[in-house]
Amino acid sequence: MFFLKTHAEKIKIKNEDSNEVYAPVNGKVVLLEDVEDVVFSQKILGDGAAVEPENGEVYSPVKGIVSVVFPTGHVVGITTAEGANIILHVGIDTVELKGKGFDVKVKQGDKVEAGQLLMKVDLPFVKKYHPATIMVILEKTDEFKSKCVGSKQIRAGERLLTLERIT
Repeated sequence: MFFLKTHAEKIKIKNEDSNEVYAPVNGKVVLLEDVEDVVFSQKILGDGAAVEPENGEVYSPVKGIVSVVFPTGHVVGITTAEGANIILHVGIDTVELKGKGFDVKVKQGDKVEAGQLLMKVDLPFVKKYHPATIMVILEKTDEFKSKCVGSKQIRAGERLLTLERIT
């Protein structure tokens, strides 16, 4: 399903499907309702999943256009060709780090491929201050719903969520 080199600028995603959202990192999948932050566990921003990262390379979970990069580097939003807005939120309360520990490789308006390196995160630094859980959120919408693969170990580039258009 994937080929990952250490510090790769892009990972290969086999059988890419526009209805799938891929894991941005290697790690353990956590159901969103189990994340220790009510904004995510109560799905205030939308539905999705989270991953406890094993490394600091964060790859794009979808093909699309970067719609937002927070100045602090801990949030990247991507809009797919189908119109789904995917939010990557790195860590809990990491906005307090004011960008320290985040090396973002993209900017608003960039076209990205699924599996393209979005950022490098200094995990030991971030974990010293905050949980580094990475949330992958389908922004609240009446057009799509998402289904998570469930709790398991996952590799960057493997399917994390499946999107379904609501008719």
